[in-house]
Amino acid sequence: MDTDFTVWEAMLYAFLNSFPYMLLVLFSFRKRFRFSTRITVLLLAAATVSQVTLNTFRFFSPQVQNPVFDIIIAAMYVGFIFLAIKERFGKLVFTVLVLMNLGNLVVVTSKCVEGFFFPQEALLRYHFTYSLIMIPVLAVMLPAVYFLLFRGITNDSREPERNAPSRLIWRYMWLIPAVFYLIWSQHFYTTGKSALENALDPFSTGYLLLIDMGSVLIYRTVVQLSALYDKNARLQADNHELELQKMQYDIIEQRMEDMRRTRHDLRHHIVLLNQVKQTGDFSLIDKLLESYPAPVLHDQPLTYCLNDTANAVLVYYSDIALNHGIKLTVKMNLPENLFIDKTDLAVMFGNILENAVEACKMVEKNRFITVTGEYTQEQDKPAKLSLIVQNNYKIEPHINEDGVFLSSKHKGNGIGISSVDNIVKRYKGNCSFVPENGIFTVSVIIYE
Repeated sequence: MDTDFTVWEAMLYAFLNSFPYMLLVLFSFRKRFRFSTRITVLLLAAATVSQVTLNTFRFFSPQVQNPVFDIIIAAMYVGFIFLAIKERFGKLVFTVLVLMNLGNLVVVTSKCVEGFFFPQEALLRYHFTYSLIMIPVLAVMLPAVYFLLFRGITNDSREPERNAPSRLIWRYMWLIPAVFYLIWSQHFYTTGKSALENALDPFSTGYLLLIDMGSVLIYRTVVQLSALYDKNARLQADNHELELQKMQYDIIEQRMEDMRRTRHDLRHHIVLLNQVKQTGDFSLIDKLLESYPAPVLHDQPLTYCLNDTANAVLVYYSDIALNHGIKLTVKMNLPENLFIDKTDLAVMFGNILENAVEACKMVEKNRFITVTGEYTQEQDKPAKLSLIVQNNYKIEPHINEDGVFLSSKHKGNGIGISSVDNIVKRYKGNCSFVPENGIFTVSVIIYE
């Protein structure tokens, strides 16, 4: 097949049409590598060589218009992104479609600019002047897309579950760049002109540029709304911890008030006991016992461990357990300061105990919850937080086909267990939820 460009020109074009975009993805998601940096760089090199080789072969093949080439090249490109980056499926699909739109814009813009400066060479398809123009176009557009868009969707190091509320958004947000891609394709391929003629037409290129600029503004708006949604979720989680702390203080204050009242009435009780001694009327003992508040009689502890957050959760749920006849046994050895974020600890621990209490309420008798927590730090090893919570239950938990526990309060998946699981994963820990023989066991191990 006769061509009007050389092999090295084809290879240069193929390189510029693949490597910069993959590099942009890796830089944007640099905190989400699935493998080590070395392996990721090797994957980048392999993907670049493969795409450059296949594209160059295609340019000199009689089957240059064969759509099979497009499918294979797209599959290699998408496969690299999904293999190298560990991120939500919807977010990666969104990224791929945005880059496809960006790539089309770069190609068309570069050809149009080449037509202004090198009108004769622009007709030669992949002449080196095309690649020379493409370099400054990439230098402008790639940073712009990163700062306007990608930085906003990848700069949260606390994902995935602190941003869990936005998961639903990312499931469908990829439809936006998909729609813009269809608009672009409809304009580019239904004008009756060839691809080269469309690219060299300034009005056509300007129209596509406006479409892509509008799409970026829409992407940015949606991403900012998603970030705002996540920020509100974080504030709600922070408020959850504050509420637990306030509840703890309210309980402590109430018990202290009961003790003050008891001490105030102590002299009257002594008089009453002397009266019992003198008259022998032991029925007055019942009256004396009834005058003592329930917390005093039950002697509920106010301190379970040194960590304020964990202690607040335990004090709060110990009072609930007492009111529902649940025997709560606690053995916690947690220091004042832990490596885990206080909000994460409050949400994780609170969800576990809330589920345990709700399950115990259904049990007719011998309700119990056992909590064991331990913080260990061995030499030359990361600190470890381990937590085991066991409770009995009556209603057998239901699990869907994906192994996710279903909620007993509403239709759909259980939010509490999912929240615990995602918080643990964020700290690269392990957790298990095992219902067996009427006892539900939650085990959590988190490393610093």
